[in-house]
Amino acid sequence: MKKHVKLLILILWMAVIFAMSAEAAPESEETSNFVTEIIYRIYAFFSSNPINGSLFIERYAGIIRKLAHFTEFMILGFLSVSNAREYFAKNYELYGACFGILYAISDEIHQLFVENRCCSIKDVLIDSAGIMCGIFLYRLISKKWKKDY
Repeated sequence: MKKHVKLLILILWMAVIFAMSAEAAPESEETSNFVTEIIYRIYAFFSSNPINGSLFIERYAGIIRKLAHFTEFMILGFLSVSNAREYFAKNYELYGACFGILYAISDEIHQLFVENRCCSIKDVLIDSAGIMCGIFLYRLISKKWKKDY
């Protein structure tokens, strides 16, 4: 049963990534700016001398967008390797990484068919780095878990 729940969570996360990639460029940019504005409000609350909000968004929206790419694929890497471990006794990290990277490539190809979006090798590299970090995080947690029990 646990195996099926893990697989369902992975599929649902892939659907979330697909849905975000299916947003046309204006909607995607609006979402990024919304998140950037929330981050700005947190920054402004704690800063004694915050910069102007529109300047903050202009400066950091791109970085935050790339961090979002990284994070969503870090989660995918974690879920992929967790699922691969259920199905493969050996080389499960390799299988999880290959699965995640192939999904990152397919995600960028998918964006070729979305209005005002494009396929970016840079995004595939960012996504792949996120996947590898997710796998590394999984290793750390699973090693810690084994030590505690």
